[in-house]
Amino acid sequence: MTINNIELPIPSRDEVLFVALGGLGEIGMNLALYGHDGAWIAVDMGVTFGDEETPGVDVIIPDISVIDGLGDKLKGVLITHAHEDHIGGIPYLAGRFKCPVFCSPFAAAFLRRKLEDDGGRRGKKVKIVEIPSGERRAVGPFDAELIPMPHSIPEAHLTALRSGAGLVVHTGDWKLDPDPVIGFPADEKRLAALGEEGVAALVCDSTNALRTGWTRSEGELAEPLTEIVKSSDRRVLFACFSSNVARLRTIALAAQAAGREVGLVGRSLWRMHDVAGGLGYLKGLPKFLREDELGRLPANRMVAICTGSQGEPRAALHRIVEGQHRHVEVDPADMVIFSSRDIPGNEKAIGRLQNRLVAIGVDVVTDGTAMVHVSGHPARDELQHLYGLLKPARLLPAHGEGRHLDGHAKFAIECGVAEAKVAFNGDVMRLTGGDFEQLTKVKVGRVGIDGEARVSLTGNSMKERRKMRLDGVALITVVLDDKGRIAADSMVTISGLDAGDDPEILDDIEEAIDGAVEELAIKARRDDNAIEDAARSALRRELRKHTGKRPQINVHVVRV
Repeated sequence: MTINNIELPIPSRDEVLFVALGGLGEIGMNLALYGHDGAWIAVDMGVTFGDEETPGVDVIIPDISVIDGLGDKLKGVLITHAHEDHIGGIPYLAGRFKCPVFCSPFAAAFLRRKLEDDGGRRGKKVKIVEIPSGERRAVGPFDAELIPMPHSIPEAHLTALRSGAGLVVHTGDWKLDPDPVIGFPADEKRLAALGEEGVAALVCDSTNALRTGWTRSEGELAEPLTEIVKSSDRRVLFACFSSNVARLRTIALAAQAAGREVGLVGRSLWRMHDVAGGLGYLKGLPKFLREDELGRLPANRMVAICTGSQGEPRAALHRIVEGQHRHVEVDPADMVIFSSRDIPGNEKAIGRLQNRLVAIGVDVVTDGTAMVHVSGHPARDELQHLYGLLKPARLLPAHGEGRHLDGHAKFAIECGVAEAKVAFNGDVMRLTGGDFEQLTKVKVGRVGIDGEARVSLTGNSMKERRKMRLDGVALITVVLDDKGRIAADSMVTISGLDAGDDPEILDDIEEAIDGAVEELAIKARRDDNAIEDAARSALRRELRKHTGKRPQINVHVVRV
C-alpha cells in the first residue's frame, strides 16, 4: 500500500505494527493502534481537556482520520482502565467505528453510565463486551489477556497481546503497590511467567520515568491524612480526581478516624461513587453524604471531597470558592487539601485557585507541604523491577511527554534492555518481525468539543477566539443613505478592553470612523467593502493610540 500520511499500512502475519494517535509526547488522550495479519485493534480511546489556549473547548479528542480509512479492518477497541484519558473518547467517537469495545466489568459499567448520562446522544451504537480481569479473549488478530495491576482506579490492566509474530505487552497505567487499598498487589508470578514465555516488545508507562526510587503506596496515606484532618477544628475540603476510587476510600477512612462525616461534591464524583459502589468497591466505608447534608453539618464535623483539583472553572471547588455553590462554602481558617498531582498545562489554573483560597484566609495543603498524595504511576525502581520480571527484548516508552519518553528509553538501556526507541504520535513502528524501526508517519491531530460541535484547534475560528481573549473584540455599525452619505453617527461597541467603558475614547473613535468614511470618493462609498476597510483602519489607528491593542473587528454597513 502506498503511504500518503493518511492510510495505515497493511500489517503482515509476520509482524506487529504500532502507532499512537495520542499519548506519545503528551500525558493524556491515549489511543494506540496495534496491527497484525491484515487487521488492527485500538488500545484505549481517551480524551484530554481544554485550557486557556483553547477558549470555549472543554474536551479534546484525537483526530481518528486514519481509523476511518481502515473500515472493517479495525476489529476492536480494548480499554485498559476507566480513566478519562483512556476511555473518555468512546462516546464522542462511537459513531465512527462499528467494532466492539472490550473492557473489564468496572470499565463497562462506567462507560454505560457515561453514555446514559449523555442521554444516548453519542453512544447508541457502542457494543460493549466485558472481559473479566485475568481472562483471555480473542480481540481481532490478537489473543488478549487482561492482567490486573495496581493503580488509582479499580480494574486497571496490563494487556498481553499474543499473535503468531510474538508477544507484545502494553502496560497501561500501573504501579507496584504492596497495599493499593482498592484491588490487590500485582501478581508477580504471572508477570514472570510472561517473561518466561518471551516478551518481544514492551510498551510501557513513562509518567514517572524521571523519578528515582519507588512510588509510595496508597496505603501509606491513611495515617498522615487522618492526622491532618484531626489538626483542624474547621471545615476540611479535599480536592482530588473523581476517578481516584482508592483515594475516596482513604479519605473516607481518615474522616471516620477523625470523628467526622464525609460527603461528595460534584457530579462526576457521584457517578464514580455509584459505579464503584455498585460493584462492591466501597464496602466497609461510612455513608457518603449529599451536598445539602454536608451544608447542615457543624464545621468541625465535616469533610467534603470535591471535584476541581486542576482549577477547572466549572468544577465544584471553584464554585465553592466563588460563593456560587448552593450548599457548601469556605470561610477563613477552613482547610483545603489538594490530594492530587498537577497535570502538565494546568499549573496556572491551579495556582490561581490556590491563591484565591489563600486570599480568603483558607489553609491550603498540597503535596509540596505535606504527604497528601501518592502517584498511581511507577518510578524508576518499579520500572527496573518490571523489566526483570518481563525480560522484554524491546521497549517503546508510552504515556509521557517527550522528556519522559527520552528519559525512559535511556534508563531502560542502562537496565539491560537490548533495544529502546522513542516514538511520537503518528510514528508507525514495527515491534516484531524485523528491525525495530519507524516505517512511516501518518496523520495525527486534535479536535475540540465545544458543546455539541467539533471545532478545529488550528482553524481560523480558534485563532479568532485566542485573539479575542487577548485583545478583545469590536463591533462597528456604519449607517449610510442610498447616495453613500452618512445618515447617522457610527456606533462602536468594544468588549474585553477598558476603552469600551470610556465615553471619551468611544467618541474619538466614532468621529474618526465618520471622518474616514467621508474622505472616501462617492463611488467608493457605494462599495460596502471599501466602507468596511475604512472603518476598520480608523478604529485600529485610534485603539493603537489609546491602548496599543488590535482587537478582532467586525463592521456592519447599514444603508437606509
